Amino acid sequence: MAFDKMMKSAKRGLATSRARVDETRVQRQRDKLLYEIGKASYAEHTGHATREAVASKLRALDDHEQALREKQERQARDIMHPGAECVDEGETVASAARKMRDLGVGSLPICGADDRLHGILTDRDIVVRCIAEGQEPSQVRVRDLTGGELVWVDAGAGVNEVLSQMEDHQVKRLPVIENHRLVGMISESDLARNLDERRLAEFVGKVYSTS
Repeated sequence: MAFDKMMKSAKRGLATSRARVDETRVQRQRDKLLYEIGKASYAEHTGHATREAVASKLRALDDHEQALREKQERQARDIMHPGAECVDEGETVASAARKMRDLGVGSLPICGADDRLHGILTDRDIVVRCIAEGQEPSQVRVRDLTGGELVWVDAGAGVNEVLSQMEDHQVKRLPVIENHRLVGMISESDLARNLDERRLAEFVGKVYSTS
């Protein structure tokens, strides 16, 4: 229990550090844009630049501020794909594997009769905990492979929290919960549409790390 608390505290500290680094990077970019605006304004005043040059720098600052506002306001519900496909806990593992194949995914959320998230079934679970154990996929039920820590995120969580959860647990698909119900999933393709190249590369490096 003490170890779990220590790990949670460490994760919170890591998330805070990430937020501070991002904040510092944003501030430096803003300072740079302001410096360039001042430089262009002085050049215009001395006849070495046009008014359009100053206007161009101002537009760049406006674009930067707008992008920052959009990033700060985005939540899990804004980047997820809704209507996540579930596998019922009473289905056979063979049936779940076919569903994964048809959907082209490596994991599926497990839902019960109460429409709540009960776990995540991965292709690794099927191979390691079923086939490698000599069990028959057509006989084993999905509920028999559930277990371990269930990782999810609230629909109102910010994008930074989403990334922290996926990176800390090295998962490529994250269930999104609202009012105790599964409302969507966030996958790598969702992140690719919503992150800049630098942050996406950082995510890939952490999630696929084997260390």
